[in-house]
Amino acid sequence: MNPAVSDETLNAFVDGELDVAESEALIARMREDKALAQRVCALRSLQTMVRLAYTEPPAAAGRKTGALPSRKFVQRCAFGCLVLLAGLATGWALRGAGGALIATGPVVPGANFHAVSLKQQADPDRILLHLDSGTPGKMEALLDQAEGLLDAARQRGRTMQLEVIVNSQGIDLLRADHNPYAARIAQMKARHPNLQWVACGQSVARFRSEGQDVKLLRAAQTTPTAIGEIVTRLQQGWTYIRV
Repeated sequence: MNPAVSDETLNAFVDGELDVAESEALIARMREDKALAQRVCALRSLQTMVRLAYTEPPAAAGRKTGALPSRKFVQRCAFGCLVLLAGLATGWALRGAGGALIATGPVVPGANFHAVSLKQQADPDRILLHLDSGTPGKMEALLDQAEGLLDAARQRGRTMQLEVIVNSQGIDLLRADHNPYAARIAQMKARHPNLQWVACGQSVARFRSEGQDVKLLRAAQTTPTAIGEIVTRLQQGWTYIRV
């Protein structure tokens, strides 16, 4: 009999903090255990509601506190959960999932990556590249892919928005200490104003809690969680590519 999965493990899964092997094992269990899948969905919805609650306007005078969320608000949370589970259920393998995610061919001819979008056709001018690996080969592949996309768009006279989101060991790409890619990243940022480098704040906090002195490159921004950023971009119609 499989041991119960702790909330701590599920939170790490939702936030993209588990390694590939752990994620795949949990996904396999979710396919067989509907209750476990519902727990993941509930956690995602709760996180979304808490985050959105801080952006809600103050309650109007006389409004009862503790009122139930509006139907639209709940639908937004449920949709975010659906997108998350659809993406995670594929292991970010970039395949269509129940019609929720649409897989397309490589955005750049000859590239070894495939794109995924919530739209019927991926938007080639809004791209989100995701890296969760600290392997040098993966980092170089991401940088090559980013430059290829941006240069191809410029040659065709198009304006591309491209965002690189890193979490887990992928944080190494944006660390300021002993980073062999720092100069290249700075040059890319200078050449392409619409290029954004974003680090998962939760991954950074985890490494710091383990005693690591994590300092990010000047070009890097942070977001609370990588998964939250990915879901938001998918909802906005961006094309998602996991390197």
